[in-house]
Amino acid sequence: MPSLLTVTHRQGIYLPEPDLWLDPHFPVKRAFISHAHADHVARHAMTFCSELTLHLMKERYGLNKDAVFHALPMREVHEVDGWEMRLLPAGHILGSAMLHLTRKSDGATLLYTGDYKLRQGLSSEKCELLEADTLIMETTFGLPQFHFPPIAEVIAQMLKFVRETLEDGGIPVLQGYSLGKAQEILCALNEAGYPVMLHKAVWEMTEAVKDVLGKVPEYKLFDAAHAKGHVLLFPPSNRKSLALKKLKVCRTAMMTGWAMQPGARYRYQVDEIFPLSDHADYPELLDTVQMVKPKRVYLVHGYTQEFAADLRALGYEAWTLEKADQMELLFGESRATSSSEPVDMMTVSSLADAEHAGFSQWAAVCAKTAEESSRLKKIEVLSTYLRGLPEEDLIKATRYCSGMTSDPAAGEVPLNTGWSLIRRALQMVSGVSDVEYRAISRSQADTGRTAYLVLQRAALKPQAVSLEEIAVLFDGLRHASSQVARVDLLRETLMKLSAHDGSWLVRLMTSELRMGSKEGLIEEAVAAAFDQKADDVREAAMLCGDIGRAASLAKAGNLEEAKPRVFVPIKMMLASPEETANGIWVRMTEGEAGAVDAAVADGEVVFEAEGQVEVSDRLEDTGALETSTRQVTNLSHSVWVEDKYDGIRAQVHKVGERVEIFSRDLKPLGGQFPEVVRAAQGLKADVILDGEIIAYAEGKKLTFFDLQKRLGRKDQGDLFLASDITVRYVVFDLLWLNGDSLLESSLADRRAALEMLMMPEGMGLIVVEKAANAEEIEALFMAARRRGNEGLIVKDPASAYSPGRRGKAWLKLKKAFATLDVVVVKAEQGHGKRSHVLSDYTFAVQDENGVLRVIGKAYSGLTDAEIEELTEHFTANTLEENGRVRSVVPDTVLEIAFDSIQASSRHDSGLAMRFPRIKAIRKDKTPAEIDTLAYARKLAGV
Repeated sequence: MPSLLTVTHRQGIYLPEPDLWLDPHFPVKRAFISHAHADHVARHAMTFCSELTLHLMKERYGLNKDAVFHALPMREVHEVDGWEMRLLPAGHILGSAMLHLTRKSDGATLLYTGDYKLRQGLSSEKCELLEADTLIMETTFGLPQFHFPPIAEVIAQMLKFVRETLEDGGIPVLQGYSLGKAQEILCALNEAGYPVMLHKAVWEMTEAVKDVLGKVPEYKLFDAAHAKGHVLLFPPSNRKSLALKKLKVCRTAMMTGWAMQPGARYRYQVDEIFPLSDHADYPELLDTVQMVKPKRVYLVHGYTQEFAADLRALGYEAWTLEKADQMELLFGESRATSSSEPVDMMTVSSLADAEHAGFSQWAAVCAKTAEESSRLKKIEVLSTYLRGLPEEDLIKATRYCSGMTSDPAAGEVPLNTGWSLIRRALQMVSGVSDVEYRAISRSQADTGRTAYLVLQRAALKPQAVSLEEIAVLFDGLRHASSQVARVDLLRETLMKLSAHDGSWLVRLMTSELRMGSKEGLIEEAVAAAFDQKADDVREAAMLCGDIGRAASLAKAGNLEEAKPRVFVPIKMMLASPEETANGIWVRMTEGEAGAVDAAVADGEVVFEAEGQVEVSDRLEDTGALETSTRQVTNLSHSVWVEDKYDGIRAQVHKVGERVEIFSRDLKPLGGQFPEVVRAAQGLKADVILDGEIIAYAEGKKLTFFDLQKRLGRKDQGDLFLASDITVRYVVFDLLWLNGDSLLESSLADRRAALEMLMMPEGMGLIVVEKAANAEEIEALFMAARRRGNEGLIVKDPASAYSPGRRGKAWLKLKKAFATLDVVVVKAEQGHGKRSHVLSDYTFAVQDENGVLRVIGKAYSGLTDAEIEELTEHFTANTLEENGRVRSVVPDTVLEIAFDSIQASSRHDSGLAMRFPRIKAIRKDKTPAEIDTLAYARKLAGV
């Protein structure tokens, strides 16, 4: 039996024995070109192709006069250096060909399909196959969901769209690539009797092939002045042309196999979309393998991983050629496989100590996890991987799976790598232009997919990269002296990774892993990996503020050793929302709150059945500090009530002279609020405090908007003048004191210990009130609002501090402000799962002259069905497109709820909302009925 032909992939498909490249997109010595699409053509020294493909390349691109071209007739054998070459019709476009090779010395055969389809098209020759030992095939549509309807059915739907558009007085615009799809559409229009106009690019290609095209209707070059009553045929890239926009009555339809995907109409921003494809669908791919009867199958393009898994389930030896996809072979079958056998995870664990394990394996595991829809499968993939890692890799891999790029205990500064820096590195590696990059980014609306497509253009040199090397990269990015140095560091690492692995590095750096893993799932995977309880792992991760540290403890069976560590931020305890005071009281009294009281005796706080609690260092509205005493009675049936400030939640860690401040999302804040650092240095004890940073100026309390201006600033020197503003830290909890954790202590005990501390200037304790019923809570809420605060936090005095959790121990009453009726003026493409719809809406109110003034932007509150409905509406009522953002006809009224509204220079209304969300689409209201700027100013108190 002859040995199979050697096939390699070096940024393209290469056959070393005949020294022949297959459809390389860069110049080489000797190449076969399957068809004349631009992504398959380059200026090679010697080219083999079909006669019609050579004609089209000459017409479309011109020919290199120094190059050698061998135009081979279909089906005829051509002998070259001990090889027999035979071209077969591929059925993709006019002139497209497959290549069948025979090694004369032993008869070994290979078939390369290029792009193809088995269905008989209207413009190209029907595909023909020959048996071969080795099959190299494309799998653009290699998922079972891609089962195209009969071509006649699709054409009937397209013609119905054309007829109805013309009957309605509109102009139908059919979109298809200028070579191939456009001619297929033109043939489909032959017997319909409609006059046709072609875009210049389509007209040129059609003229080049008209002698072999067959019957087509009469067509003209596009003329906007006489377009009415015609069917227009345009390339997709010209669907936004100014000429079409000026016609105004156009309705667009895209012809593509991607029409089978949900939401495709919105993704392509067309009125209709039809599954007319010049590629093989999933059943045809399977039929191809069965007819060719190969001993080995190589897959390129599209869903190679998934289709390879399906072929292996059917008993074929199937491999992907691009290295980025070969990781799939580590994990057995993908979710697309038709086999019911479980994923073989032994391969994953056995690779944990392999020489090539490391970041590439981590990326492969992430990809596999993202593919799985089942939460249990995700846990199985992750736990099997984590179980086999040595401790140092385990800690890093677990952090990376949670989107963490640093060791929390090390107090490391941020990476200092914004998206613009990452983009520059990607472009330097790939050579992609700004225009190309923007086009890729807009088409994907996803960080990882964008990076992958860009890196596929690069001449990468993949090699083994360990998790430690990635950690070294991150350390270098933190401490590099300039942005140029950071770009170079990232570029060097990307060159060492495959496109797949590089895309996962970018996902990690931008915290957009999108594999449904976040910490909740990672904690469950750690528990499964080391036979621990998920709640115990979760508790340990919260206590030590580091899922990597928790994983290490879980592996050693020492989860009970988890405890807070100073300068490692702890997830903050959260309050569950309630809409009414009565709802608060009902939830708080569902169970016994616990009999805990406080009294003051000789300056020492003690707890007994009844007594008094002294709340010292009260922070009044003006910022002054004083001491007040509140009478406390019947604590077992009372709750503690605190004002909810409009500030920045902050955790202060202090040991000796060192002070660090962390935000709610555990990021360092000390650089933005040096006066809080200085104030905390005045504390006598070593502590971890939970509280809120608030600001005052000229005796008036400022808002979150004022504090927000500081976030991200490196130099606070001239941001605020000391005489104009006072920043204070209001403390409401004590989590750690002089080496001891207080998390398990009751709130009453923690408060008692907190009151024993002497608060330095610039810090104060929050006032604690008591309420014994819903009416008292409502009264305290109204008082808090009069003081200019957001609402109330109601707490059970017997409760422990539960990091990162919501429950009924802490509840917040923060009634929504009065709503505003606004009109949408801009709609923006979403991200991630909403990347195919317009989900982010900028809205406006009207001033005294009726001019629309922008007041905010919202993207939450609507159902998926409502978003799709608005997407269709705004797509049809777009005034102007600028990248991902559309200016739209202001005819859609929304009711917007918000927490507060403040003066701001962010929008031309001079106002901005905090936490705006869409309460309802007001179809019952017209734009003339929206709220006024004057009313909004009244709500803001300006």
